[in-house]
Amino acid sequence: MGKVKELRVLFVATAYPRFKGDVITPWLVELIMRLREQGVDVSVFTSSYRGLGNHIIDGVRIHRFRYFLKRYERLTHEETAVDRITRSSFNILLTVFYLIFGTWAMIQLTRQKKFDIIHIHWPFPHVIFGILGKRFGGARLFSSFYGVEIRWLKKKFPFLLKPFSILINKSDRVTAISTHTANELSGVVRMPIQIIPFSTAMIARHGKAIDKREIVFVGRLVERKGVKYLIESFSQVFRSIPHRLIIVGDGPERNHLEEMATRLGIKDRIEFTGKISDDRLSQYYKTCSFLVLPAVYDKKGDTEGLGVVLLEAMSYAKPVIASGVGGITDIVIDGDNGLLVPPADPDALAQAIRKMARDGHLRKVFGRKARKTVDERFNWDRIVKKLTALYYGNDRR
Repeated sequence: MGKVKELRVLFVATAYPRFKGDVITPWLVELIMRLREQGVDVSVFTSSYRGLGNHIIDGVRIHRFRYFLKRYERLTHEETAVDRITRSSFNILLTVFYLIFGTWAMIQLTRQKKFDIIHIHWPFPHVIFGILGKRFGGARLFSSFYGVEIRWLKKKFPFLLKPFSILINKSDRVTAISTHTANELSGVVRMPIQIIPFSTAMIARHGKAIDKREIVFVGRLVERKGVKYLIESFSQVFRSIPHRLIIVGDGPERNHLEEMATRLGIKDRIEFTGKISDDRLSQYYKTCSFLVLPAVYDKKGDTEGLGVVLLEAMSYAKPVIASGVGGITDIVIDGDNGLLVPPADPDALAQAIRKMARDGHLRKVFGRKARKTVDERFNWDRIVKKLTALYYGNDRR
């Protein structure tokens, strides 16, 4: 893909890496790097974390706004702002300061520096920043939805839907990462919505993939990942298959899940790894038989916006089993590159695990098609090409 004429684009995001190697929104970092390779000059506007100011990482200028006393600037980065806000009334107060000082910082920045495009990620509530940036800087406004923000808005703040709809429709373009997310915007966004997914920042590493009879889950141990249903279903099948279950990740539900495994008598067949390095994760992808993502809708109404771990495993030519919810259905084609099951249904999940674990030929066929799915539909070059076409107005509505 040839280089395009340089544009100045300002990404607006809730959080961004605080230092080189910080594991925050790796796919967003990957997108920025690839846009820069195509001549798009991307800067980032985001919040401070415990007093952190403006800085540069890998040539990307990061504009951070302060919004409270240093010790309390922790609304973002370590976990989602949504999770923090639901736990503390003080965090709701922090949100007010976040919006006030973020608004002022955006006005100041766009008065001083001119951008061709302001690209909002997670538009609720950041569309406010975008509109003011457009007003004071003369930039075009793009808004990209990931799912959680619109579900959260509908569930927690339905009275804000109408004013939010007025604001979001001031965008010049709106995108969504999946068909599911685009459908959730029905009645809120009046313009055509372009579906532009993201891909994985982790590409398949060198080395031959093998099968060590391991079933892998990768993700944060929170309610919407549905790991308790995976453990329950594994307890139904572990005697009839030779596989071990590897649960990669950490989170607030870990202790409960480990206790559950002990209670069900399967603790010796399950490994809880906690957080691990990318190199070690790569090894698990290489050696697993398949990956399972048993996502559900949590109490906030949230679920998987896309399911990047599916793309990671599939890039290693590994088949997957996943719940048919959210953006997962844009990735997994039931009976083609993996298996889809109803959410929160351990019996159906157990049946799918048993089928996949017992049929090595099926795993190879699904695995080849899984890799093809990533190569053809979630290829970074294709994603960047679609996005730059929007930036330059070369797309067809």
